[in-house]
Amino acid sequence: MSRARPRRIADPSHCGIVTVLRRSLLVGRSKGGAGITSGRRLSFTGLFPLFAWATLVCGVLVTLCGALLAWRAWRMAGPPKARRRAQVALILPLTGPVPGFGRLVAALEAQTLRPERLIVAVESLDDPAFGQVRAFEGRTRFALRIVVAGHAVDQAQKCRNQQAALAVLDGSPDVVALMDGDIVPQTWWLSALASPLMDGTADVVIGRRWQQVAGRRLGAHLVAAIDRPLALLPRLSREDASVIWGGSAAFSRAATARMDLRAALDRTLADDLSLADHAAAAGLRVLTRGSLLAPTPASHDVLEAWSFGRRQHQICHIYRPKLWWLALLTIASRLGAFAVGAVVVPGAEGAAAVTVICALSALRQALVGDVGRKLGMPDSVSVRAVQIALGAAQPLVDLFHISVILGAAWTRRVSWGHVDYAVRGRRDIRVAARRSFESPAPMGETLDHPQTW
Repeated sequence: MSRARPRRIADPSHCGIVTVLRRSLLVGRSKGGAGITSGRRLSFTGLFPLFAWATLVCGVLVTLCGALLAWRAWRMAGPPKARRRAQVALILPLTGPVPGFGRLVAALEAQTLRPERLIVAVESLDDPAFGQVRAFEGRTRFALRIVVAGHAVDQAQKCRNQQAALAVLDGSPDVVALMDGDIVPQTWWLSALASPLMDGTADVVIGRRWQQVAGRRLGAHLVAAIDRPLALLPRLSREDASVIWGGSAAFSRAATARMDLRAALDRTLADDLSLADHAAAAGLRVLTRGSLLAPTPASHDVLEAWSFGRRQHQICHIYRPKLWWLALLTIASRLGAFAVGAVVVPGAEGAAAVTVICALSALRQALVGDVGRKLGMPDSVSVRAVQIALGAAQPLVDLFHISVILGAAWTRRVSWGHVDYAVRGRRDIRVAARRSFESPAPMGETLDHPQTW
């Protein structure tokens, strides 16, 4: 009588999870084949089904968490309360062509809390921004001043410009607010920034960027699909994970003195993260208003989007390495789950897992779009359809995103607009190269907007 051949499990989906665990933990047999050895060496082949299932479950849970956080933001979304009056000085660093400056001035003049003054700092007299801003002198409903900062040497040009604007800030405004030149703020934006400061409930108030698709380009859609859900995440209170976005941040009069706002911008590549460090060191109360989302029209092509994302992740890797690793592991876990579900675990279980990941991602994108609508930033029908479709094709978006994150693993040289920086450490920054404003920038960067400041 012939020995029956043992049934071989080629597909872990054909057996229960208990059986998979039991088979995965079997130890190797002895050389004589007479039983189980006393060794504790585990078989890689036996452990593989367990690893596959763990990867699958982890990816589904990560996707589920993303959808739940989007649902939480959707439930809480609504224009923030903003009533207080205050004297506000706005600081705006610019460089390069700024074709949207007139639109920005109109948005500031329409604020329910109109700024007392706007101080614009440019790089040089040859900076295209200088002439474009100067054309508005005497034509605005608030005081407008232009400052020439000069070339940065051991810091980001943006930080150099911000310092130059702060240096000429005279008087004692109630609030000093930093902003970026590519946002188009809502009418209640400045009041929402200043109100908690005047109420005494916070020392620093910050908003977040909201990417808007301004051109029918895949890159702009990818940036929105990736960045919008991140803008809705709760902010961590840990010092090594805190961020103060310099594109929409307000400081009380006392806070600017306690943290030495100008000194916070010395010898750094990132105003966002350096400001957060100094605010934490000064013990300031920082309030991130979840509904204070500043619309930022974007029209990137794919290469421009990749370059923009890489620079953001490079800065994160330099100043917040834990967040960089978290982003890498999060995207890798979701991609790993898709690969396991599509290839390693064929059959109903694998297909179900892939379907769940894509469906939850599409739901998340739909909720994210509704958040914008509730805050007065609705997408067009076509943009909304593309965003939901990208959610359903989440693995393709994740492949693009993880290439950006991995591209930021090397941080020794960072290109930002027309300037290249050599980075040896968090406080060791040098300008390595400076191109003319007419010269093409590397890796798809464009100079047709103020460098996404």
